[in-house]
Amino acid sequence: MGLMKSFERLLGHDWGVHPADHKRPAADQPVRKLPLPPRVHLMLQQHVGAAARPIVLVGQKVKKGELIAAAQGNISAPLHASTSGTITAIGEITAPHSSGLPGMAISIDSDGEDAWMETDVPDSPFTLSPADIAERVAQAGIVGLGGATFPSSVKLNLGRRSGIDTLIVNGSECEPYLSCDDRLMRDKADDIVSGIRLMLISTGAKVAKVGIEDNKPEAIATMQKAVAGFAEIVVVPVPARYPMGSDRQLIIELSGREVPSDARAADVGVIVHNVGTAYAVQQAVCLGRPLIGRLMTLNGGAAATPGNYEVLFGTLISDL
Repeated sequence: MGLMKSFERLLGHDWGVHPADHKRPAADQPVRKLPLPPRVHLMLQQHVGAAARPIVLVGQKVKKGELIAAAQGNISAPLHASTSGTITAIGEITAPHSSGLPGMAISIDSDGEDAWMETDVPDSPFTLSPADIAERVAQAGIVGLGGATFPSSVKLNLGRRSGIDTLIVNGSECEPYLSCDDRLMRDKADDIVSGIRLMLISTGAKVAKVGIEDNKPEAIATMQKAVAGFAEIVVVPVPARYPMGSDRQLIIELSGREVPSDARAADVGVIVHNVGTAYAVQQAVCLGRPLIGRLMTLNGGAAATPGNYEVLFGTLISDL
């Protein structure tokens, strides 16, 4: 009997790990914006796939959002300046990785102005073709912001070629200390929904299901309000447990479909993107802004001011 109950826990409603929830008070604090760092170091290997190739020179002045490294190959993403200033170095620095190994980076000394480049804003973003949306996402250097950092345009194109019917948007955020997705959904729900609508057009999916763990009631309520009027987008509360944020677990929970171990999500008619990715898609397609930063949670017993912070890519931890 004990063995049978163990199997039921693994296969039934009680599967997964149930760690203590430490998301608050960080999740409830307003988003903070860090002071502009004096220098940023932008790693060329920001994503899954081939590293970006520098297209700037030392001494060159750049604007915020300007392209500084081009994608290489089919699985790659371009890199953009996260602030305005001067290129001061292109070379190896210690990588922000547990290995401590060196990696190639472009360093920019900020000019203090944080001045944006001119952006290309379409008149009617939601009338763009699926291919145009995917291309704008590719040019913006958007990668999966749930942690996988896979180039998002590749997944958008794959979904369309594979004939998927369901877009799953991952807002579960099952890690017990993180709350940046929670905060983003509370503060930017309408923009996230716009990004989801653009991804539906680009992938050809008929419905989008937004999975949010039930320990985020504020995010659930805000997102439900934002999707009102869009019948093709539904918000689905899911049980809080780890690893609900894993794409394969979330696919089973929201669609009832199981992805075979040797297959991809698109093979069962589904594709998964994070809520942060949806927001980045809206920023890129509607406002012409490339991916140059993200919300980041600082939390735990060692954090004097736990919360969520807007952080530019390339910021040193010492500048936080």
